[in-house]
Amino acid sequence: MEGLKAARARGRNGGRPPKDESKIKLALSMYESKVCSISQILEATGISKTTLYRYVRLRKDNV
Repeated sequence: MEGLKAARARGRNGGRPPKDESKIKLALSMYESKVCSISQILEATGISKTTLYRYVRLRKDNV
């Protein structure tokens, strides 16, 4: 635990970096337009299906 505290004190956080915000916005706009299929959205943005649905759920929770 001391090592984690020291790393955080230096401004380091663990975990995987978040996806590019512009790709997330594009994916959400494509999803909401109902014009593109899920596979087309995933191919165009390079995000995973799980990530897409996670952001869709977060957006619905915040509305």
